[in-house]
Amino acid sequence: MSSDKPSETQAPAESINQDVPAQGDITAPQAEAEQTAATADSVSTPTPAEPAAQPVAATTSPSIAERVSVPAQASADSSEAEGGEWDLLSNRIKQFFEQNNLQDQWQSLRQPLFLLGGLIVVILTMRIYGGILDAIATVPLAPRTFQLVGAFYAIWFAATRLIRADERKKISGNANDLWRSLRGSSKS
Repeated sequence: MSSDKPSETQAPAESINQDVPAQGDITAPQAEAEQTAATADSVSTPTPAEPAAQPVAATTSPSIAERVSVPAQASADSSEAEGGEWDLLSNRIKQFFEQNNLQDQWQSLRQPLFLLGGLIVVILTMRIYGGILDAIATVPLAPRTFQLVGAFYAIWFAATRLIRADERKKISGNANDLWRSLRGSSKS
């Protein structure tokens, strides 16, 4: 059993709109009757006070889809409207080449592109080299044989080239020249 008027223990509701008196206000009985009637009308026919937070997707039925038609719109540029997709694509490509100076772009991007290409070549070379070494490592005696050959070559090189002083100077001079050429320093 609920009533429109608050019970004696409840405080009268405050009016949101200051022009309309609250339900418990007895100073304007005619306004109270109008507000009660408006409340009764709003209960029977609810109206949304706020828009929904999420948009409601409209269900499409075949009957509506058959009746709705969207006319094609002509574009503002008549030269593009005459051709098909290939003409549109070729026109866009022509506009790109006319607007951009490709020689200047190539000059500005040449060094980064060469560096990127060199990096890719080095990575591929290292991967191939690693694959070859992995394949050799699977042969049973190959790794130990190559270590033995390397040790014999180091001993031979030291015995023939590093014993005499003039040979050592020649080798250190060649190593210094190679280092300078790698660093880009000029000979002084």
